[in-house]
Amino acid sequence: MSAEQNEIKSAIRLPSVLAIGFTGHRSLPDEAASRKLVCDFLRDQKAAIAGIVYGVSSAAAGGDLLFAESCVQLEIPLRVLLPLPQESFRADFDPVTWLRVEQVLSKAVSVEVTGDRGLRDEDYYQCGIETVQQSQLMVALWDGEPARGMGGTQEIVSFARKMGRPVVWFHSVTGFKQVFNEPALRELEKLQDPELDFLNGLPDDGATLLTDSSTELATAWLEKVDKSASRFAPQVRRLSSIPIVCTAAAAFFSGAGLKMPHPDTWLAIGTGLGITAAALPFALRLQPRQVLWARARTAAEVCRSRVALWGAPTFEEAIGPEIVPELSGMLMSLKLLKAFDSSRSSVSIDEFKERYRKERVSGQLGYFSRHAEQSADQARRYRVVSWVCIGLAILIAGWLWVMGMAFKNTHLFPGQRWLSIAVSALFQLATISGALLIVHDCERRQRRYRELHDWLKEWDAELDALRTWPTVLKVAGRIERALLVELLEWKSLVRNVKLPRN
Repeated sequence: MSAEQNEIKSAIRLPSVLAIGFTGHRSLPDEAASRKLVCDFLRDQKAAIAGIVYGVSSAAAGGDLLFAESCVQLEIPLRVLLPLPQESFRADFDPVTWLRVEQVLSKAVSVEVTGDRGLRDEDYYQCGIETVQQSQLMVALWDGEPARGMGGTQEIVSFARKMGRPVVWFHSVTGFKQVFNEPALRELEKLQDPELDFLNGLPDDGATLLTDSSTELATAWLEKVDKSASRFAPQVRRLSSIPIVCTAAAAFFSGAGLKMPHPDTWLAIGTGLGITAAALPFALRLQPRQVLWARARTAAEVCRSRVALWGAPTFEEAIGPEIVPELSGMLMSLKLLKAFDSSRSSVSIDEFKERYRKERVSGQLGYFSRHAEQSADQARRYRVVSWVCIGLAILIAGWLWVMGMAFKNTHLFPGQRWLSIAVSALFQLATISGALLIVHDCERRQRRYRELHDWLKEWDAELDALRTWPTVLKVAGRIERALLVELLEWKSLVRNVKLPRN
């Protein structure tokens, strides 16, 4: 699909984003010169990037605070990660500097505490690592010397480089600029995300965007991708059944033709059906359709998980870019939209639990219950057809054999030939039913749906009894990971099959 076609098809689109993280020293020899370096770099990135540029950093004295203030000055959205709760973090500042920090915190789109161990050095280190993990590009103000303690700038830069992140290093003394992982930076500056472009280009299909709120956008985008995935799925299953039927029919006509008065016609039909069965997967584009379904369904389920946890006070992810790297652009975009939503902070734990249990858990319980029954009914129908056909075929074949053996006459009556052909047809119908049972994966889906249903009932009862955010979010994370476990299969499909051209 061309960009112009995408624009025509869909008005509901997630923005492309570039998350710039920061690490740096607390003590800077020339703060004014360092501020100019950082501001100039951020200004250039903002001007060059077509999407949204935002900053991710702590607010520690020195480089972190300088970077945060530069983002505020340039009207670049800022997400602040604190190594400690504000009350403890404040102990590291003099009163004047703390006033600057408060100004930054008041203008940040989100403030998140990453430390939870109560060990100051480890909490600062964890904050630096989290900054790298939540960024696509790192900026470092560093003197090039080894770290003077856990969580020092050198350690964070080293971690970012090992993670493959592009790092723009400004020497904090000389101002010299160096780029690590430069090829990754060149790719990043293009801000091209084929997967996000594909998902954005899916038709709205009735999904509407009534306001410009970030929550409304995320919900509407989920609705449109989910509808596309639901539309792709039945197409793939129905179309996959056609070559199976054609193959069985080809075998029937080819075999039956040998017993008929005009075998050439029957053999020609069988040959034609065989060629059709071989060509249909390519003509119907079954493999590309399967990949389209996998891509849309994976994105829809990951987005559904994010939306379900939207009101939670943290940005923890059940499934992150390390699991589905092809969706990293979507995940970064949703994370920024969540940060923009100031209404999240007013959601109480009881409100979150009630909404999550009603909209996520209860909905999934009903979904798994319905689909377990549907899969069981479907499997039952295929098995009944298969066994009835096999039974009839055996009875007719046995009767013909007994009559032939008893009367020693292979031409007892004119319809005998047709009965023998009926035996072949019945066996072929049984084969088709068995193949469709496998194609539609009825039995495995039935077991999986019931298993997930039972787990959810247990976890729902646990959620109802819990009263603190950490315990509630721990169970919610467990639920999300269980619901997304089949992503591993979809991800394997997407990665191991060449993606179709859009």
